[in-house]
Amino acid sequence: MKTDKQALIKALKKKRESEGLSIRALSERVGISFSSLARIERGEGEPDNNSTIRIIEWLGPDAQDAGLSFDSVALVHFRAAKNVQSKTVHCLLQAAQQLVRNNSNAFPISEDFAETDSELAGAVALSKSEMEEMANGLRDDLEVALDAPLDALNIRIDGVDVYTISDVHGLGAESAKFLLGQGGREWSAMSVPLDMTEDRWAILRNDSHTPERQKVTYLEECWHILLGHKLTRIAKVADAFGRTYDSTEEHDAFYLASATMLPETEVRSQVTAGKSAAEIAAWFGTSPELVEYRIKRLGLWRVYKNKGVELND
Repeated sequence: MKTDKQALIKALKKKRESEGLSIRALSERVGISFSSLARIERGEGEPDNNSTIRIIEWLGPDAQDAGLSFDSVALVHFRAAKNVQSKTVHCLLQAAQQLVRNNSNAFPISEDFAETDSELAGAVALSKSEMEEMANGLRDDLEVALDAPLDALNIRIDGVDVYTISDVHGLGAESAKFLLGQGGREWSAMSVPLDMTEDRWAILRNDSHTPERQKVTYLEECWHILLGHKLTRIAKVADAFGRTYDSTEEHDAFYLASATMLPETEVRSQVTAGKSAAEIAAWFGTSPELVEYRIKRLGLWRVYKNKGVELND
């Protein structure tokens, strides 16, 4: 194990114990699984870059005292696998930088990227009822009935431009190929702020995915922007890239996207009528997996599976 990793683990354990936190409690705070955090503390495995960044952020001044740091490279939103590989993050960063360069009035994304108020603000978890109401409100603004399919890819937000990989002029051919090939399985969409006030944005979507997946991930990015969510930090540790993200805000953005695509009243109606997930998905232009997610989140799974219940005599 490298010396910096040893220092990281030592500082982590010292601060955790001084604050009287259990490993499980710390796991919830930093967004690293309990099992992974326990292995890291026991010295049985090194934290990956994503975990290292989260730990250093939590350590705060204690990290500096231990000689630990990372290079803050950029702040964006992006939908990607939890353990996305460094090369995918690096290529997405290149795409983000190119989108900024292609917008003459945009500010630069660099290692001197300043923290914004949205990054410093704490996450505010929304209730299910609030999110259902917000999703219906967006449909109302778009003048799309609750029982009608919504073509999410046609939604346009003031100050937000939408791109695919082929639209990113100046992105190297190798990076573009990777983001649509091997790395394409690891990311779905990315939002890049183009000014310090976060009024102007560029959304990059992965058009190698199915239309059904593109719709919900694009909507998810729209909700991140509309809710003013904290930006994801892309950072560099030991010449490799990692990122942070807020699990609460990721959950809320995905829930809102799914609720916008699949309104509660209509899902309940069709489930009660005995429609299958595939039939509901075909009507709304989504995937059956997303329909099943909605059915479960709405507490309709027992009804959907027709599981009767009764008391024993």
